Amino acid sequence: MSVLKITAENRGGRTVLTDVSFTAPLKVAKPFYRPDCTEVMLMTASAGLLEGDCRDIEITVRAGAALRFTEQSYTKIFRADTVGARQRVTLRLESGGTLFYTPQPVIPFGGSIFDSRTEVYLEPGCKFAMTDVLTCGRAAMGEEFEFTRYRSRTAVYLKKKLVFLDNQRLVPAEADLSGAGFFEGFSHAGFAYFYGLEHSPPLGEEIAVTKAPEGTCVRFLGNNTNPLYSCLP
Repeated sequence: MSVLKITAENRGGRTVLTDVSFTAPLKVAKPFYRPDCTEVMLMTASAGLLEGDCRDIEITVRAGAALRFTEQSYTKIFRADTVGARQRVTLRLESGGTLFYTPQPVIPFGGSIFDSRTEVYLEPGCKFAMTDVLTCGRAAMGEEFEFTRYRSRTAVYLKKKLVFLDNQRLVPAEADLSGAGFFEGFSHAGFAYFYGLEHSPPLGEEIAVTKAPEGTCVRFLGNNTNPLYSCLP
């Protein structure tokens, strides 16, 4: 198992990382300090996730801190025989904290198995945005929807009450994922979720906006992520 833990706090008007720990192959680049927030980029020494790999990511943002979390490249999921690869993400925001969690899309290789679980715990008065995007596979190599199984579950809690849930289980052997109700001829599918933030109108491709009990969800179909990321703060 590879582990990454980050705690961000406001010190003298600037967001600093007061606690950072990680295990191979994960690591983080030197933070970029910007006027509005501090940006942290996740890096990995591995080419992707292999059979039996598990990533555990935990990010805490304290009151008054503003953090943007990105990744160096797309997450590649390699062929697996039995259990595949797993990822667990836990995000916690205090009131007055801000987090933009925008990992790069996932590329499932042929025969891959992936299980991703994300839990987000918000407090009133925080600001939060996240993206979750899946590609059809290595489209440039003609390998589309050849993965074995993909599972992604995202749950957002406000004061410990569930306010948003996205639960996907995709198995190409059970349904035509390129057709209606799934990717519909596009190569990328995903969503963005916002709480306590203004966001720009989405641009182009296929976009749907839904008001959740708390926050807003933007669902997206396209051939790249530019239209989805264009609506981020």
